[in-house]
Amino acid sequence: MKVKTARLDLINEYEQAPDSALFAQETIAAILNCSLATIERDRWLGNGIPFIKIGRMVRYRKSDINLFLQAHRAFRSTTEMQLDDSIAVKG
Repeated sequence: MKVKTARLDLINEYEQAPDSALFAQETIAAILNCSLATIERDRWLGNGIPFIKIGRMVRYRKSDINLFLQAHRAFRSTTEMQLDDSIAVKG
């Protein structure tokens, strides 16, 4: 029987791991605070975090997760997001 690891434990494990560490989708769901179904759907649609397939196992590299999170940074308002987009287009 598989033991379910607490979300906080998964996040702590992720934070302490080196950039080359590989993680299962349960850890990704804990980091993003979403369901496994969301992670799987994003993977199937091709708009999720880049993954590595080892046999039947799907794994995510910490460095790829960090890049994904940086590319999807949070904004405080739509105006801030629009300003950021216009600067990116000009620069």
